[in-house]
Amino acid sequence: MKESKLANASEGESDGVDMISKLPDDILELILSRIPSTEELTRTSILSRRWRYLWTSIPSIDIDFTRGVGLSYGFLILKSDVFKEFVYWVLLNKPLVLDSFRLWCASCYNMSTIRRWIHAAVVRKVKLLDMLFRPIDDSVDIEMPDCLVACASLEVLRLHLMRGPLSVPKFTGFSALRVLELNDVDLLKNDLVKYFLESCPLLEDLSLIDCPAYSLVISSPMLKNLRIDTQELVDDDGYSEEGLDIDWAMCLSLEISCPKLVCLTLTGYVATEFLFNNLCSLKKAVIYAEELFEVEEPIYDLFYDMRHVESLSISLRSVEQMGFRDEDDPISLPNLKTLELTVDALHVLIRFLTCLPDLEYLHLVFPKNVYGLDKWNQDEATPETMSILTRHLKKVEFLEFQENKPELNLARSLLEHGKELEEMVFSWSDEAKFHERSMETMNQVSEFHKASSAVKLTGVINLNQLNPWLGPKIPEIVLIQVDPSS
Repeated sequence: MKESKLANASEGESDGVDMISKLPDDILELILSRIPSTEELTRTSILSRRWRYLWTSIPSIDIDFTRGVGLSYGFLILKSDVFKEFVYWVLLNKPLVLDSFRLWCASCYNMSTIRRWIHAAVVRKVKLLDMLFRPIDDSVDIEMPDCLVACASLEVLRLHLMRGPLSVPKFTGFSALRVLELNDVDLLKNDLVKYFLESCPLLEDLSLIDCPAYSLVISSPMLKNLRIDTQELVDDDGYSEEGLDIDWAMCLSLEISCPKLVCLTLTGYVATEFLFNNLCSLKKAVIYAEELFEVEEPIYDLFYDMRHVESLSISLRSVEQMGFRDEDDPISLPNLKTLELTVDALHVLIRFLTCLPDLEYLHLVFPKNVYGLDKWNQDEATPETMSILTRHLKKVEFLEFQENKPELNLARSLLEHGKELEEMVFSWSDEAKFHERSMETMNQVSEFHKASSAVKLTGVINLNQLNPWLGPKIPEIVLIQVDPSS
């Protein structure tokens, strides 16, 4: 590896030993690439003449106005005008090719300034563009620049528009775009998403987060991952930030037709009408829209269109809303192996589980206030019923364990009939409650009759919040384990 032409610049500057500055450029650039923000990166230029321009070789820019008073250039606190000058200065000193350009500039600048920054990224053949802004002159739609739509190098686009209305030119572009995330974007303009998707022939990953719309039609031949999350749109009283009823918080209707879709995530206040078509590749689904629907009749039976799914995370209230009410017309999910189920409608628990005879891994979350507790009918857990739902069951985990009677009764029934059961885990999120109650509870469970001589009982502390698949994992701490031979 060649050393920089400026390698000798540091010689004679100090009698001290600077071993880092003597490293080859390749190593120094690797170190600099780990610095997350461009504001911090530029500060390395004051270390010595050797370091003065090293930061310019890093093919990424990350500038965030929302970092506030911590944002500095030299020893000056950046205000709005200085921030703009700083952005231009960084772009002027950056190479001709950019791997990523993240610019969060809030609502401090007009659209002409933002267009110039976008154009500067496009001419540098940017691959990832992540922008948060809302122009000061927001009286009209935020029109996506033609140069961005036509950018042949762009692979990942993330736009946070602070509820600004978006407009997309009606011509084919985004020839290389694979990942699109729209966050806090006004999509109320008719067919906006439809036109957008038609311009993205290679799109594989789409996220719509807190984006109000009248209706959504998502049809994409290559799409593999779809996430729609609207939880932040609605306040505690069930109204959106615009004062609309919850049925309007996201959209009135949602239509999805994606033959290569593998993973589907719907959380929060999504829609009042659904239509799923051609989801033959769907393997994983996460559906938590239990507070969305205020209708008496179940919505269109979505389970039929999800019949190929192998892993499902869902709440029982969502199950009811998705057409599961008629005992004479049970659902069929023949490929489902893993189920994470929030038990917020206890009266349909056993009936739903018996529709899944090939289930192998069952994760149960019992909220503190369980709907249907007064309707819980333990008589539904007959030997015939339990034999069906435990036919292939290997592992059961009680998440957010509350130690209530229905949980313990269900654990007893699963142990009594689960001939293939290998492990049952009880997971507490409250550490104090764990130390106070877990030993007594585990001793009680260990006395239950077990159809499987190999089943292992485990008690753990798990500090993950409810719906842990949506956030970072915190490792479980295993503190109690009951050996099968004991």
